[in-house]
Amino acid sequence: MTVARPITTVLCDLDGTLIDSQRDIALAFQYALHHIMENALPDEAAIAQHIGKPLEHMARELGYPLSPAQLTIFLDTYRSRYAAFCTNHTRPYPGVTATLHALSSLTFGVVTTKAQEQAETVLRQLHLTSFFQHIQGWVPGLQLKPAPDAVVAALAALRCAPQQALMVGDTAADILAGKAAGLKTCAVTYGFGTLHELQHCQPDFIIDAFSDLVRLVGAP
Repeated sequence: MTVARPITTVLCDLDGTLIDSQRDIALAFQYALHHIMENALPDEAAIAQHIGKPLEHMARELGYPLSPAQLTIFLDTYRSRYAAFCTNHTRPYPGVTATLHALSSLTFGVVTTKAQEQAETVLRQLHLTSFFQHIQGWVPGLQLKPAPDAVVAALAALRCAPQQALMVGDTAADILAGKAAGLKTCAVTYGFGTLHELQHCQPDFIIDAFSDLVRLVGAP
């Protein structure tokens, strides 16, 4: 099955959709937590279940409610550590680069909860920047997914109508944000979200590999 024409723009989440960043995020998260408390640290698998959420929410849901002072230190430490080591272990998922090449006639954008500078740095270091006409990371004042704000901002930057765009992501927040902005949505099953939570959001499409986008939106 293919997406009804005309889809001209594909917006992609970053972590868990384009790149497997689990280990680098988990290591920076553990480092930042250890910097402010002596508690036992969450393991990588537990952290991975919450990747894609704001860092404060991740900490709270993992059982680490932070005071305002602790949160400031935690965020500063995480961002510094992650910036230094953000692509030590991170790589594009299989088929991502080839698929972006194959679909180069379409417009691609990134919509991520990563801070803007972090998102740009990771994409640059992985040599993916040239595939994307816009990178929409978090900037102060922008409401994060599942709110539609970041998706709407990306569409505005790309001068694209919602009806011509597809949102691709691995978590419920990605799908809900896309739907709220009026886009068709496509869930990927290989990332950090569970199939159950993705199905519950009723995306228009579900794919098991990024390369499956070619049959959905490939040029005729």
